Amino acid sequence: MSAGAETVALKKGEALHEADPRFASAWTLAPSGKADRPLLIAVHGSARDHLQTRDAFDDLAARQDINVLAPLFPADVTCPGYSDGYKFLREPGIDYAMLVEGMVAAFRARFSLGSQPTYLFGFSGGAQFALRYALVAASKLSGAVIAAPGAVTLLDAELPWWPGVAGIEQAIGRPVDAQGLKQLQVHLIIGANDSNQGLVARGSDHPDYSPFADVAGADRHQRLAALKESLEKSGLKPGFECLDGIGHELGPLAEAASSAIENWL
Repeated sequence: MSAGAETVALKKGEALHEADPRFASAWTLAPSGKADRPLLIAVHGSARDHLQTRDAFDDLAARQDINVLAPLFPADVTCPGYSDGYKFLREPGIDYAMLVEGMVAAFRARFSLGSQPTYLFGFSGGAQFALRYALVAASKLSGAVIAAPGAVTLLDAELPWWPGVAGIEQAIGRPVDAQGLKQLQVHLIIGANDSNQGLVARGSDHPDYSPFADVAGADRHQRLAALKESLEKSGLKPGFECLDGIGHELGPLAEAASSAIENWL
């Protein structure tokens, strides 16, 4: 925590999701305890480090008096060895968009919070979730920060889901929220030294295989640039940061995300 945040006592907690205890969430409450403070949903990467993801926004919570909610989406929920379902919003029997909305509703009910502006952050695998959730639920969000995704979905209605959005409603049960996207603030972040650590190539036997997986580029930098261009072609004006000297690291990207969210606030 920075010197400015050390003077603020942050109340934290974690619990299983009552509606489906296979999942859990951790939170930091806005220091003031007021019911009208904004909410940041912070989504972990493939390491499932949801507590570290929550704690990466301690300074932001203290400075801006906001709530932070960090879901935990475990691996091997429906199939041993399968860990990617949340990134693509669906796996058999699980709708991750509905799941996170249920977590938010339960969190607000637990602490008698109002439906204030909601922001979304995702790092790496969590950035894939954040991007795809924002595409279908933009109206529920005030802003989304996409940090170093390993794969992206372009707003291309001729490219099949998931590299594009053709057939998205048939695939995951929700269409693109085109009206909501027009109002959504988006910020894209990547480390200049991101060397593709953990970048996944999915073979034809993988549940999320697509022959178009590399259409946005061969690495994270190319793919994030392609996403930026796709969003701009759709009328959005995403912010973009490439952080000098930074690799595939949660901490520095969360710090940059905090600055972007503060500007929106």
